[in-house]
Amino acid sequence: MENADGLSADRLELEQRAEHLPHIKEVILENFMSHEYSRIPFKPGLNVIMGPNGAGKSSILLGLSVALGQTYTERGERLSDLIRRGKDVARVTVVFNNGARDGRRPFRTINTDTVSVSRYLKRNGDYWHYVNNRFMTKAEVEHLLKQVGINPNNMLIVMHQNMIEQFVTKSSVEKLQMVEDAVGAARLRERIIDAEAKLNMLLTEEVSLKRTLEEARATVEYWREEYEKLMKLKRLEAHKVELERELAWSQVINLENDIKRIEDKVASLALEVEDLDKESKEHASEAGKLRDRIRDTIRRLREEGSRTPELLDDLEKKIEGLIDELVDEKVQEGIARFKARLIESEMKKLRSQLSELKTKLAYQMSEAELKGPRVETNRKPAEIQEDLKLLEVQMNSLGSVTLNAEEMYILADAKYSEVEMKAKQLSENIEKAREEVEHRKGVWREFLRKLVAEVEPAYVQILKSVDANGKISLRNLEDLEKASIDLYVGFRGVEPVLLDSHTQSGGERIVATLAFLLALQKHVKSPFRAVDEFDVHLDPLNRERMVRMLTATAKADPSVQYIIITPGYINVDEDTNVIIVQNVSGRSSVGLLER
Repeated sequence: MENADGLSADRLELEQRAEHLPHIKEVILENFMSHEYSRIPFKPGLNVIMGPNGAGKSSILLGLSVALGQTYTERGERLSDLIRRGKDVARVTVVFNNGARDGRRPFRTINTDTVSVSRYLKRNGDYWHYVNNRFMTKAEVEHLLKQVGINPNNMLIVMHQNMIEQFVTKSSVEKLQMVEDAVGAARLRERIIDAEAKLNMLLTEEVSLKRTLEEARATVEYWREEYEKLMKLKRLEAHKVELERELAWSQVINLENDIKRIEDKVASLALEVEDLDKESKEHASEAGKLRDRIRDTIRRLREEGSRTPELLDDLEKKIEGLIDELVDEKVQEGIARFKARLIESEMKKLRSQLSELKTKLAYQMSEAELKGPRVETNRKPAEIQEDLKLLEVQMNSLGSVTLNAEEMYILADAKYSEVEMKAKQLSENIEKAREEVEHRKGVWREFLRKLVAEVEPAYVQILKSVDANGKISLRNLEDLEKASIDLYVGFRGVEPVLLDSHTQSGGERIVATLAFLLALQKHVKSPFRAVDEFDVHLDPLNRERMVRMLTATAKADPSVQYIIITPGYINVDEDTNVIIVQNVSGRSSVGLLER
């Protein structure tokens, strides 16, 4: 259905979407290659840069890419080599529109109508970035651009001279990763890598835990044997009543001391819990006050709606400060409660130990009472055993005996049970991690298959228009590192074969690559695409066909910005932004074609 201006509803929707994307408004080159000072205006939709060879056309795209942090030139030549002869410093700047629509800006973190990304190059090799006249590291610039889908290093987004040949020579694995990055699916691969890293970490932990479990089992067996020897020793000492009585009451005293120590510890921890409860209530009370202040400030903000922007900014900053204070109070409240829970957990364990010790003490007390009245002694059980001279033969036959073997056995057994439980939990976590890896791989595979299912028909259709045929194939999707995408093409009735640098001619490689790029366009997340001199090796017929397809693709979606560089003439509509570049006395001159 068409409106009064003859525009379809789909077209209107695309044009509205265009206002949400950060289009390039201008590229400024200062002392960059053959450009002394050039301002190159761009528009949404199709932008064509024309001019003779050596005029400085490619320098515009190179300058745009360098400003956005592209590393392509850094591999081929030094950035300092791009500075205009006789100058010490160059500056390249890309200006994006960042106008708000429905309260949202393309660059959400920057509250200005334009975003200017500049890169300074010095003859000594230094370089640095500025965004809206504020210094940013290269990593910060990359993160900012990534938020709007721009990766200048991806040749599917920015394709310099001869990059079509480079794309063809890339491995199928590299091609797939470039496609993923261009269509916004790189995060799916990253999530798989993160999940596999977590799984590998758990598997490594499992190896260590199994070793610990074996060591704990050996320790339990050792202390079980020691405990059994202790019991034999006690039976041998039965006829030494007085020594047994002293030994028994000595063990009672040890347990009483342990119980007293734990009771003191529990009492001390209880006081800590009371202090923490009081602290958490104080933070909760303060948080409540802050909420009231925030509500009051919001009310004032609403009442001050017609006042000056400066006053509104002050109120917003005040709200942000109060929110920060509220978050801090809630965090402190949570910390206090968490500490209290930890202490209560420790108290629970101590009470459990206390219960066990009291049970043991009751048993030991009854045993000691059977042997006679209580004996207050400071002697250790080992000292008493030294008096058992009459039983040295029997004791020697048992070998060395550890008097706290029972306690050590209990501790060892408890440790073994704890490690065994951890091993069971770890095994469950590993299984969950494996399931998570497979789930994420499944999402990634499904995305790629759906993508190819949508791109392949368009790829085939484009190839048919140039008397060719083709297909797209995904391989090794079970192995993230080997996963790849293969492009096949056949011309003039020949069965499609793998697109590579040996089988097809230069022109055929260009046509097939452009066909794939055009088929992929509606899935690419970047707000702009650029291709430099795609047509230099094409015959006139195929050049005309590719130009027609490129321009039709650009017109079909005005929300995307296309930059095409060509030394030849392209017949375009009046809406197309045509930029003419010439070289006058060694200096590039830029102008717009007036029509």
